[in-house]
Amino acid sequence: MKNPLILHLKASLICALIAIVVVLPLLWAPLLPAWDLAWRPTVISPRVEALLAVVMAFAVAWCVVDIPRRGLKVLVWLASLWLLFSGIWLFQLYGHAAGGLVPLAAAGLAGAVALTFSFSPAGSRRARWESLVGSRIAPEFLRAMIDQRYLEEGPRTEELAVSEILWPSDGGDESQAWDQLAGRSAAAVAHFQRVGGYLEHCDSEGARFVFGCWGNETKTEDIIRELFAWVDKVGGCASLVRGQCLTGVGHLPAGARWTVGGAPLRQAARMAAAARSYAAKLLVDDTLSRELASETWNSRRLAWWDFEGERVLLREVTGPFDPSKSGSADLTRRWDSAWEAFWSGDWTTAGNGFSALAREENDGAARIFALRSDAARRQDVGL
Repeated sequence: MKNPLILHLKASLICALIAIVVVLPLLWAPLLPAWDLAWRPTVISPRVEALLAVVMAFAVAWCVVDIPRRGLKVLVWLASLWLLFSGIWLFQLYGHAAGGLVPLAAAGLAGAVALTFSFSPAGSRRARWESLVGSRIAPEFLRAMIDQRYLEEGPRTEELAVSEILWPSDGGDESQAWDQLAGRSAAAVAHFQRVGGYLEHCDSEGARFVFGCWGNETKTEDIIRELFAWVDKVGGCASLVRGQCLTGVGHLPAGARWTVGGAPLRQAARMAAAARSYAAKLLVDDTLSRELASETWNSRRLAWWDFEGERVLLREVTGPFDPSKSGSADLTRRWDSAWEAFWSGDWTTAGNGFSALAREENDGAARIFALRSDAARRQDVGL
């Protein structure tokens, strides 16, 4: 089931149709000779009552089917019946003839049928999804993409994009970081939900978002754009990796929850820590950087890195490509020259190159490499 909105619309129409078919004959019941009761319901106009019954049956069925919480379904159903009954009573109180047997019966029966459907596996699908992911995914995304296979099947392997975000440093003031946690996490969720980001983890250090869950593919460039906009606006640093993750419903002590695991989560966390140590904004691995068009984003080599026995080249995304900046190509060339000297052990050349970039461009990463080059040179000469 790819679109629960269509399913809920069909279910509401069927529930309303069942109620109307059963209830409409009541329009003519008071006219039968056998109807001999002290209370004879008033029938104003069969057409008016039939139209009101159709509208009320569909409205009540739709509310009961679409609302995810079962307690709220029952409350809305009973409140609708009470409001309809009160309205009819008020009309009669002021001397207006108002028949209400058919609309009341239609609304009551439609709500009962819709409530029965809501307790079925198909009707409770959305409620179960919301209990698993809560507010960690965008409501419109949750409404648009619910696939029953992900609930019925066990853990499965998916290729996902994982991003680890570290909040900006507060200068060692842990209490301030704690006070800002709620605001930062809420802002991050609202920001990354626009590209289908699922908040997998959040604490006072940062947050982890997973993109591409439940078969919803998200382009790398779209994720990079949102990550860079977040880091550029809020501060801190981030990393992005893509790989095979294990996803499924995890039964935790606090209850069932949609969980994600695998090496990409550990790699993203370590890369984010590396980004902070190198004073970089956004780190990706070399494989992921090949998915970025060179005429769209600028990136530069940052460090060779070992992850679980594999040698990985980390690259920093420095910003969107701007053809109006004529000196960007020269800056990239100078960075590459100093970077090659650093990793080949030419500490003097590397230190001079990075120091010049740090002074001219106020480049934090270049400043870090300049300090490391100077420290390595002093160690070599025995100072």
